[in-house]
Amino acid sequence: MIIAHISPRTGGKTTSAGWQAHALHERGYDVQAFEADYSRQLTEWDTRSGGFPFPVQQQASPMFHKNVPPTLALGQIGVVDCGHAEDHRGIVQSALRVADLAILNTAPTTADIDRIERLPMRALIDDVAALRPDDAPPPTWVLLNRTANGAKATKQYKDYLRERGWNVFTTTIPSAQVYAQSMLLPITAHGSAYDELTTEMLTRGLLPQIEVTQ
Repeated sequence: MIIAHISPRTGGKTTSAGWQAHALHERGYDVQAFEADYSRQLTEWDTRSGGFPFPVQQQASPMFHKNVPPTLALGQIGVVDCGHAEDHRGIVQSALRVADLAILNTAPTTADIDRIERLPMRALIDDVAALRPDDAPPPTWVLLNRTANGAKATKQYKDYLRERGWNVFTTTIPSAQVYAQSMLLPITAHGSAYDELTTEMLTRGLLPQIEVTQ
């Protein structure tokens, strides 16, 4: 399974990819992370935190769709930190050609939602349908991050996106220091918003069910 974290530009992709990979690993999944961003922020995070408990592969290439699937073992989940879609459309679409799930990261602000619509992200995702075996775009869910507790804007933008046909996770990622500064420290995802996201994904059937030893 391949999960691609995407956004037009800044949107918390690297944070989400890193934390989600840790959350899945802690749940007992066999995880491999993929750096599909020339900025190499995920790789830097891996190094500065003392090393992730799973491999990080460099795959910032428009040949992602050919290079990556053969490297995944049966049952393994690949979590991909894609580059900015505005600048690296070819790499993002290559990842989407083989993604089983795309997670569109955005903050609940007018500027960030506007970037999604101006690119437009929906067309970028839909354009890969003809290049996929099922002739359909990858299932895509929006993850709102950098949110404020109790902020009306979070609910308003959830409703706005849903009205425009987007799937939107109930789980949101707060603008908290633990996430903002996580690139400096080792991660424990248990009890975090990303652990909650994993539970929601399991409930929605977006992740394979496995028997794990807690």
